[in-house]
Amino acid sequence: MRIVKDPEERRQEIVDGAIRVFARKGYEKTAISDIAGEIGISQGLCYRYFPSKEAIYDAALDQYAAYIVEQNLARTQLAGKTLKEQILLMSGKTQEYSTTERDLKPLYDLFHKEGNRKLHDQLSLRVSEKLVPLIAQVLRTAAERGEVRLSDPDAAAYFFVFGQMGILLDRTLPEETKAARIQSCLLELLGL
Repeated sequence: MRIVKDPEERRQEIVDGAIRVFARKGYEKTAISDIAGEIGISQGLCYRYFPSKEAIYDAALDQYAAYIVEQNLARTQLAGKTLKEQILLMSGKTQEYSTTERDLKPLYDLFHKEGNRKLHDQLSLRVSEKLVPLIAQVLRTAAERGEVRLSDPDAAAYFFVFGQMGILLDRTLPEETKAARIQSCLLELLGL
């Protein structure tokens, strides 16, 4: 008997199955047939929802990045804080943020597994992309309150978010050093 599911439910089922297979076998060694087999559907049904394995991976990456941003913003009380206080609470604290990531074990395993640095770096970039509009709004609000002078908060948000990436991805620096360097640089650049 054929089981008909809501398209969004089926789409999510495919992504969830793919995540389990990617985590187990690795992205490179996974085929669409592996994903279909994981959830007991035909390859054709996978292709009905996604044009390729890469598209399934991108959907998983996007969901995980959104989850990380959402959860970390929810656990950090920023309302009513000055820009300086927000910077000190949020910037450069990757170790604290990874606690949230561990809540979704298959995704955590996929992106943090030994040998998956490329996948981890892709996740870092996607999280950064999702942070930019949020940081731009924080900077606009700070400018409206007179805390900083910025003629282009959107450009500053890109600069601040992506400018941290080199330090955050440097595996030779201790986490405390990363946070301290990022925070002092942001505060200095903003004149805070």
